[in-house]
Amino acid sequence: MSGRYWSFVATLMGAAALLVTTAAAQEQGQAREFAISGNHYAFSPAAIAVNKDDLVKITFTAQDMPHSFTIDGYRIVKRAGAGQTVTFEFRADKAGPFPFYCNLSLDDKCKEMKGTLTVR
Repeated sequence: MSGRYWSFVATLMGAAALLVTTAAAQEQGQAREFAISGNHYAFSPAAIAVNKDDLVKITFTAQDMPHSFTIDGYRIVKRAGAGQTVTFEFRADKAGPFPFYCNLSLDDKCKEMKGTLTVR
């Protein structure tokens, strides 16, 4: 077999490997980072959107008093004391709208803290 043949085979195998790597990267999604604060009974921002299979990193800060960041659909419950920050990651592997809220009961207004994670 000639050198041309082996050169063709090597090029073909390289292209196939590139396609597999690209497909795997697309399945994993991309890394998305958000800084969310809880202050005066509100989340800011109150809406975030990601694509399915993105790796989501959230840095949550409770500014004025203790707050939690809870997403039932992803079984996430994170609590931060006044002035504290908590950082966590999860894979957005389910599509849909997912409400997030504060589940603490220090004050009745905590129940008004609501937001939405949209996974497309």
